[in-house]
Amino acid sequence: MSMRRRAARCAGGTAVAGVLLVLLTGCVPSLNTPDAPDAPDARDDAADSALASEVLGTWAGQAEGDAAPELTFVDDGTFSGTDGCNRLAGRWEADDAEIEFDDVAITQMACSGFTSWLDRLDTASVSGNTLTVFDDPGAEIGTLTRS
Repeated sequence: MSMRRRAARCAGGTAVAGVLLVLLTGCVPSLNTPDAPDAPDARDDAADSALASEVLGTWAGQAEGDAAPELTFVDDGTFSGTDGCNRLAGRWEADDAEIEFDDVAITQMACSGFTSWLDRLDTASVSGNTLTVFDDPGAEIGTLTRS
C-alpha cells in the first residue's frame, strides 16, 4: 500500500472518530451547568436527627483475643472502625428510628481464632449506651457500648 493511500485512510478514520465524538458529547448532559444544579447529598445532614446526635462518637464491644470491635461516628456522615481484625469505613445516616450504613469498605485480613460480625452491618439502633447492630435481613448481629 502506498504511503499516500495509508495517510488518506488514517485521516478518514480520524475524521469519522471526531464526528462521533462531537455527536456523543452532545448527548451527555453537563453536570455543572446552571440548568442542572448539584443534587443534594442526603448524607450532608446525617447528624440532623435526634438519633444522629446520640450516635456521634466511639462505640466499642467486648474484646475477643487482643482486639475489640469499635465504630466511630463523625457528624459529617462518615464512620470508621474495626471488627477487631479488619478495618472498615463508610457513610451513615440516621432518621429518628435507625442508623443506616452505606458505601462500606472493609479490609479482608485473615485472623485466626476470630469471629467477625461487623462486616455484615446494615443498620443499627441506639438504646441508652448500647448500639445494637443488625445485618441486611434485620437480624441482630452484635452490640457495642458507648466509649
